[in-house]
Amino acid sequence: MERELYARFATCRVPYSIVVLIEQYGLLPVEDLPVSRSIKNRYQQALQLDQVPTNLLVPGDPYFPMPLLQIPQPVYGLFFSGDPSLLRQPMISIIGSRQPSPSHSKRLSFLRPFFESPFVTVSGGALGIDSLVHRLSLKHHQATIAVLASGFDFLYPARHAPLFQRIQQDGLLLSEYPAPTPVKKHQFLERNRIISGLASGLIIVEATRKSGTMNTAGHALEQGKDVYCIPGCPTEKHFQGTNQLIAEGAIPLLNPEEVSKSILMNVDKWESRLL
Repeated sequence: MERELYARFATCRVPYSIVVLIEQYGLLPVEDLPVSRSIKNRYQQALQLDQVPTNLLVPGDPYFPMPLLQIPQPVYGLFFSGDPSLLRQPMISIIGSRQPSPSHSKRLSFLRPFFESPFVTVSGGALGIDSLVHRLSLKHHQATIAVLASGFDFLYPARHAPLFQRIQQDGLLLSEYPAPTPVKKHQFLERNRIISGLASGLIIVEATRKSGTMNTAGHALEQGKDVYCIPGCPTEKHFQGTNQLIAEGAIPLLNPEEVSKSILMNVDKWESRLL
């Protein structure tokens, strides 16, 4: 399918299932689409657009992360602000609670090998651990990617505007939502599959049992990604989610330096098979 059509459909949020139909059979009359009226309207709007955004990555673009097409609920369009070439580098996702534990500083310091490595860090730009991951990366002159749950006209949380500006300059902001899309609760859960889908593995600093962090872990496991958790005291709520994941098969993160080297070796092997 031509790039122009991918871009039009992504701008109007046409579901990937419809994109697959078009890839197989070419453009279809709107009345032939087996979808709701609202989706048909998006399809028509896409075909009638006067122009499409230039800050959009779609399949076939040099920096589009093709693994996102292989995950459940595939992603075929990403709006960006910053340096998209970072998507060609080894990435590690690091996430955690919006309301960190009193020991969060020590736990992040424990992960220092990941902030002094060739990895690009990926997180969600949210309050708490996510924003600290981005700030630590910037402090160590390491590139970082923030995956957002809204369009770039509605950056959330608003108090992170200076942080987002720094990430745009020295890293990358990503969103599957067009710029005019305001923040909505369900979009946080949707974007979590991108946070896990981009990276070689997912590191969870801390998490309660019911949280967006646990939702991201679920996406990572569904995608076949390794999930690493820092263990914590089982009587403290901040660590009950991570301890539960470890009990269910996640990898206890006990030696960050060795894990970092191991992940990078696996990335190198994967890249060598593509040459």
